[in-house]
This record gives sequence, C-alpha cells and structure tokens, in this order.
Amino acid sequence: MKNYYKNILAASIMILTASSCKKQLEIEPRQSISSEVALSTTADVQNALIGAYTVLATGDLYGTNLVFLPDIYANNGYLNWTGSFSTYRDISNKAIISTNVDVLRTWVSAYKAINVANTVLSASGVVTNPATKNNIEGKALFIRGIMHFELVRLYAQPFDAAGTNNGLGVPIITKAVQSTSDIVTNVPRNSIADVYTAVENDLKSSITKLDGANEKYASMAFLARVYLQEGKYALARDLANDIINNSPYSLITTSLEAPFRTRNSNEGIFEIAQNEQSNAGSSNDGLATFYASYENSTGGNVGRGDANVNTAFYNAFETGDKRQTDLIYTGTGAKNGLFTKKWYDYFGNIPVARITEQYLIRAECNFRLSTVIGATPAADINRLRLRAGLGNVVPTLATILNEREKELAYEGFRLHDYKRTKRTIGSFVYNDPKLVFPIPDRELSANKGLVQNPGY
Repeated sequence: MKNYYKNILAASIMILTASSCKKQLEIEPRQSISSEVALSTTADVQNALIGAYTVLATGDLYGTNLVFLPDIYANNGYLNWTGSFSTYRDISNKAIISTNVDVLRTWVSAYKAINVANTVLSASGVVTNPATKNNIEGKALFIRGIMHFELVRLYAQPFDAAGTNNGLGVPIITKAVQSTSDIVTNVPRNSIADVYTAVENDLKSSITKLDGANEKYASMAFLARVYLQEGKYALARDLANDIINNSPYSLITTSLEAPFRTRNSNEGIFEIAQNEQSNAGSSNDGLATFYASYENSTGGNVGRGDANVNTAFYNAFETGDKRQTDLIYTGTGAKNGLFTKKWYDYFGNIPVARITEQYLIRAECNFRLSTVIGATPAADINRLRLRAGLGNVVPTLATILNEREKELAYEGFRLHDYKRTKRTIGSFVYNDPKLVFPIPDRELSANKGLVQNPGY
C-alpha cells in the first residue's frame, strides 16, 4: 500500500470533520486529550493518530509554512515577496520580532502534532494485535521525529558536522500532555546534538516498526534528509540508494509538472493530500494562494501572486532547461511577474518528499566520498538533466548543488541547503543569528525554562 501516508491524510480531515462530536477529537485545539476520555481501544488510538496527520496538513505546517518559510527566508536573488502580510514580509526581510504570528503558529502546531504522537505512543498498550501496534507506533514516531527535525532547523543554529553542536536546540518532548496536571512550565531547550539524536532514533525506530510496509519509505526519505543535514554522507547515500532501488517510487519522465498535478504520483514518497473540501486554504493560506497568479477558465484569479520568481534566479537556468520553460510562467492574474508552476492548484496534493531528492542525495554523497554506490554521481545528475532537456556534464560539487537547487526550487529546501553547505544568503553568513527564528514570545512567557535566541 504505497500510498498509505497520502490516503490517511485525505481521510483524516474528512474523519475529523464528520466526527467532531467525539470527545477525543473535540479537545484537539487545546493540544491535550483529557484523562477522562483516555484512549482505551485500538479504534481510539487509530483515530488519534489520524488527528496527528491532520495537524501536519494545516497551513501552519506542511500545508504552507514548512514548505514556504524556508524559501522566503532565503529569498535573496531567488524569490520576491510582494504581499501585504507583514509576518511574511518581516521573514523575507530578516527583520523578525518574537511576536511574529507565523513563527508562533509553526512552533505551536509542530508541538501539537508531537503531543498527539506522544499520546498515541502512551496509549499503544491497548492495541492487542502486535502488527497493528507496531504500525501505529511507527507512524507516531515518524511524526514526532520529523516535527522535532523541522523545529530544530528553524529555531536553532545549523548542525555543524565538524562541531560539538552544544548550542541550544529546541525542547525534546516525549511525554504526552493529557490533562492540566501533565503541564510542565519549566522545560529547557535541549542541545542541537541531542535533538538530532532524538530525531534519528525516532525515525530509525519507525523504520523498524514499519518493516514490510511500504510507508516505511517516508521515514527512510526523511532520515536520509536528516543524515545529509548532519553531513553523515555514507548513511544518507545508503538510504537514498535503498529507496531508489527498492521502493515503489520512480522518476516521471513524461512531464515535469506531473508530480505536482497528479495525486499520489510515482514520484511522491510523502504527500499532503488536499481536495476541494479539505485544503490548507485558498485566500490566506495554502501554497497556491501565495505562489500562483493566473486567470482560470471562468476568468477568475487563482492566487494572490505574493511570491514571484526573482529574475536573477530565472536567468540562472541554462538555455532549454524545462525546469525554467515548463515550470515557470508569466503571471496574468492578481499580479504580473514570473511564478513557479509547482504550486498552481489550490486543491492539488503537496509532495513533501519526492524520489527526485534521493537521486540528488546519492549523487552528492557519492561525490563527496569518492564512492560509486548505486550509480556514479554523473549518472544520477545527468539522468535529471536529460529529463530537463539538457546535455551531460562532468559533475563537480558546485554543479551537483546547482542541479539540486534547480530541481527542488520552491519546495522548501533553500534555507536548509544554504546553511548546511555554509553559503551566504545575500549579505548574511550561513550562521547569522538573523537566519534563526526567535523563540515565540508567548512561549517564553509560559515556559520559564526557555532561553531566547541571540538578537531577539
């Protein structure tokens, strides 16, 4: 069932909407599950797990911000913000304050998803079927792992493969808050190293528990991403190679648009499912809301056109590159300019992890290690270039990183890639305090154990 993660996200929103009278789900906005309605059956635990996936699909997380913020934050020479939302404008200008609403809601919802995952793990003992229990625990660990990973990348300094990584990360939360008596108001920030270790452990455990089920490849794809971020190139390479060779996912060669137009495409390892009834938004949230600007067949505008492709980035494509000609268009809707065609449909699925990334990981890691596991770096890079309508190159690290940037443009990678490779972003060095989100002011007031990041 290779589309499990995609299907559960689609089902989760509908189930929560249809089941809003259920006590376990009514209290989700308060980020706790009352001990009076503790999860006591397998169905209860499964429903709670579905609720966690629903949180991931919101605009606070993968529905918008976890894809959008890393690109708008690293926008120099890449992406122009022309919208009226001051929170996004301040992020774009690296002029963030600790009360920024988007900084707050991303933090809060990530920990909300973590709390639901912890609640599921704490209640998994009621599940009597061993295989079902393993699957439930594996999915909950996946959610907890990727949320801690996203948080530490945004709210802490980047992992340094040559350093101690003893700087402040984010709080590692592994205990469920099920009632007011569980609330702790003095939780400190763990070190960056500790957070990455916790993320690795959760994802590795998830993969083991999901063994034999195709959804394990979502955990593997994220773990490969984690290893790459840490500079653990051999581990990242081997995972990517495993996914390429053994997973049911494959590159689509007929159309570069297909992974973004076709739900549950062959490329989409982990997708956020959306439809006309359940989506991240079409006016104040949603990737197409900010990235799109065109007239639909009835003459109405699609998108606000608030985020357009910088001309310097557009001009950096090679002549004939389909990633320019097929995936960037001239806006005719709310605003003029150049716009990415990846986020073109309010109701299209959001591919968060694609098989494309795994080819790029394998190529980069093989090159850095002077190894040939699965394929040569040239074979992997030129396979992607061929699909884009380009000729072969003899790869260097610079050309591999350039291919990565062109392939994954506007999919939420730019900030994290520039930090891990220690490249400047405009006039900001990779570890500038202004390239790290502040700990939200509200959280500092509620949790006296937190320490603010420098510069805020």
